[in-house]
Amino acid sequence: MPREFKTILCPTDFSEGSQTAAEYALWFAKTCDATIVLAHSIHIQTEQLKDEDGHLLGFDQIKEKAQNELETLRDAVLEGYARCELEVEIGDPLEHLIEVAKRRNVDLIVTSTRERTGVGALLTASVAEKLLRHAPCPVFIVRNGVR
Repeated sequence: MPREFKTILCPTDFSEGSQTAAEYALWFAKTCDATIVLAHSIHIQTEQLKDEDGHLLGFDQIKEKAQNELETLRDAVLEGYARCELEVEIGDPLEHLIEVAKRRNVDLIVTSTRERTGVGALLTASVAEKLLRHAPCPVFIVRNGVR
């Protein structure tokens, strides 16, 4: 018997694909009267270390910037859905998302994947693919470019 979706985890990297996944998460949440946990894992990359003027940011500033982007995503894509909670953490995205899924007793993860080709696809698996293998709950993956 399928489980009820009361808590839905929706990871985002703020890409177009993750916005599409957020739209699906919203549909699931409205259908099931569920809480959405919108999460961003800060895996330190060069563009995340600088502000708009090119100045280096501290960890607190990086987290604040990500929190603001999550709030914008919640308001714009999730239409300000009232039962939406935000999670920002610095570290490995897979570890963070698995930890959130376990701690929050998540019933469903809704995420997107990026299309990879060539050697890159053979050498590394995306976070979505790793979530599919390691998550403690079902994972709904939206293929990049599909609505």
